[in-house]
Amino acid sequence: MNPFDSLVRRTEREWRRTRSRIGAFPDIATRLLTEFEYGLRKEQLDEWLVRWFRKGEIPEQVSLHNTFGQPPITLFNNGEVVVDLYLWLTCDTAIHSHGFRGAFRVLHGKSLHEAFRVKVARRIAPGVMDCDPGIPELALLGPGDVRTILPGEKLTHRVIHLENPTVTLCVKTINEPGLYQWEYHPDGLAVQRRHLDPGLIKGLYYFQSLLGQNPDLATAFLEKRIRALSVVSRMNLYEEISGGAYDFSDETIDECLAQIRAQHGDEPWFRRYESAIPFHLKDLAVECCESPPERLVAHLINRAYDRTTSARLLSGLTGREFSEGEVRELSASLMDYEPIFGCELSMEDRARIRDLILHPARRIPAALQPFGQIPRMRAFIAGFPRLQTAATRV
Repeated sequence: MNPFDSLVRRTEREWRRTRSRIGAFPDIATRLLTEFEYGLRKEQLDEWLVRWFRKGEIPEQVSLHNTFGQPPITLFNNGEVVVDLYLWLTCDTAIHSHGFRGAFRVLHGKSLHEAFRVKVARRIAPGVMDCDPGIPELALLGPGDVRTILPGEKLTHRVIHLENPTVTLCVKTINEPGLYQWEYHPDGLAVQRRHLDPGLIKGLYYFQSLLGQNPDLATAFLEKRIRALSVVSRMNLYEEISGGAYDFSDETIDECLAQIRAQHGDEPWFRRYESAIPFHLKDLAVECCESPPERLVAHLINRAYDRTTSARLLSGLTGREFSEGEVRELSASLMDYEPIFGCELSMEDRARIRDLILHPARRIPAALQPFGQIPRMRAFIAGFPRLQTAATRV
């Protein structure tokens, strides 16, 4: 028996009725997921998925190589709307919007949902803007909780998956023209995600081949190709090349980035984008934490949430109050995870940092001062208030 069959059939039926009123679909998807009866344990879901894959009646999968979910599994696809299952083994820590509309529901696990009201400071070019996400609206999500997904700038959010794994179910549109996902960078820059023209990428591979034969012709070819791109395409190309999306040589990568810098290197927004502090000197690696309270505390430290908000979220997650001493010990325990700073640290350095966290008055040695995580962790636990009221659900 397919536990998602009723949801798939209702989604098909509702889509036929409302496809001409696509603006109503997020509310419909929200209702479908809210009313969907689901009673499987995680182990039962895994057993059913094994049988489902073996049976081989699998619809066309959406975004085969997408890292949105580990993995994302498409249960239904009619080319316009899909029912997707997402298994989350890591945290989804980037602020983003979506190039689709619909809703999602938590099936297993717990997550922290942050919804932002973005204030646009300046639109640099179509698909690129300076903005301030502002202070988010927070909610802890557990099994059965549903959230509506509006497209583009109508919903900007971040979801921190606190349990490993967390499983979510999504009903959403696909292939809608004119809808793009936004990605928000810590420096305030926001860039639309655009699919790059395959001809552009093939041209860059040709540049790589030509570079060893006729460097002058290759450089002139690349310069004209990059100059002809829109600002948003250049930024998407920069992100994909920097992230290792293509099998380019180091020289090709350097030349491509140099040509993008030639177009924008004098602009303040681009200089700020390139000079952003690396995560391993600024943020804790939330995804390496094993327990939900540790993941939550690591994220709270990264985002410098105030003590009252942090205490409320911790209580909502665990169902009990936390004392100042417990918060201090929980924060210090993050140093038990070797990659917590995003880079290799010796056992001696980790022990020294743990001691600095537990004793905030001690001076940070010069060798450890580049790590911005240390003062953040010390500031988080300093004077953490004892909760005076019973824990409440967030």
